[in-house]
Amino acid sequence: MPRKCRPAGFTLVELMMTVALIGVLALLAAPGVMKASQERELANATQAVMNVIEFSRTQAAARNRAYRIRPVVTGGIQGSGSFEIIEGLNSACRGFLSPGPNGVVPLTVRTLDLGRDHPGVRIVSLDPIDLESAPLCFKPDGRVFQVRNDSTPVVIPTTADMAGGDARIRLQRFNPRGTGEGPIRVIRIPFNGLARMGVE
Repeated sequence: MPRKCRPAGFTLVELMMTVALIGVLALLAAPGVMKASQERELANATQAVMNVIEFSRTQAAARNRAYRIRPVVTGGIQGSGSFEIIEGLNSACRGFLSPGPNGVVPLTVRTLDLGRDHPGVRIVSLDPIDLESAPLCFKPDGRVFQVRNDSTPVVIPTTADMAGGDARIRLQRFNPRGTGEGPIRVIRIPFNGLARMGVE
């Protein structure tokens, strides 16, 4: 007598158990995925700022002109901060905001708006604290100065752990309630040398 074959497939109970198991695994994985996504956004924003700095340094050397980077802490679409790069008319760290003798005006060549390009990431501090009003100037020879009053280049003040002085830009990710989350990334721009990233 031939045996009856059971039809292949899942029963409704087996299917429901599989769906429930997938749901539980998704709930367990969601916080880790969200945290990784937030850390990736902060890393991308930090790299974008590094790209702006490197662009200024290489363009200054290639075009034999000074380049000014001005970080704006309260600017941007949602108060996140922004960076503005101006190409000088010559290699001197002065006159970025006024026309030259022949009437040519310095050119804003690039901007980075964190609120638009990297939502949720903000500038949390600048060091020296007057970096917004006394921006950085990249000279063709690789040196970096602060420019006060658009006419006076000064060496970046010495900090406790860096003999030559460096400027620091700190970025952090903020949640929709406005609370900082996760690590603070710091970009160090030395008076004479290459910028580098770190975590505080």
